[in-house]
Amino acid sequence: MHGFTHLQDQPDAEEEVLVVDFDNMAAVHGTVSNVSEWGCRVTSVDVKELYKNIGILPKDAAKLVRASVTSVKGNDAAVVFAKNEKSVANKRREKRNTVNIPVKITDLEGITEITGTIIDAGNNGCRVSAKGLAAFPEEVILTMKKFDRPVIAEFAWRNETSAGLRLLWNRTLEESEKSDDDEAAADEAFAAAEQGAGAD
Repeated sequence: MHGFTHLQDQPDAEEEVLVVDFDNMAAVHGTVSNVSEWGCRVTSVDVKELYKNIGILPKDAAKLVRASVTSVKGNDAAVVFAKNEKSVANKRREKRNTVNIPVKITDLEGITEITGTIIDAGNNGCRVSAKGLAAFPEEVILTMKKFDRPVIAEFAWRNETSAGLRLLWNRTLEESEKSDDDEAAADEAFAAAEQGAGAD
């Protein structure tokens, strides 16, 4: 668990913190609020000093909480807490294929929509190049030609022009069971989508 469980699910609760950016070694004083199981908001007049990989030092704590900045707006940064190192390492070991697949990205309500390109893909995730990614909530819908159904995904990280997404194959807009052949289906779907993209 992260070091802010005492603030979790209390929208008005906040705490002063020190935030260290591992990319440029900047140290920023700020306030943590809006804490959930997966992330929080960091508010600071110096928030633009922060890039992606950060550590947050809770009050009276000896250890930093490792996290990633997903977007910055005004003096606020949206932050997700890092998963444990083992799961991150396992994700990194999965086979990723370089692809070039046009994709439509929408929120679950279908209100916001942008187009982009999937530039690499694996069984559990993909990387997307697109503009306007910061405007989306954590979960989005990916729609590609040649896919038999839209795929729900969640952001692992994002910046202004690209994002890493976890593919939630067992989450569907319709009621359907997760197939045991999801890995094969993912490979076939991405291959078909890329062939379709090349044919257009």
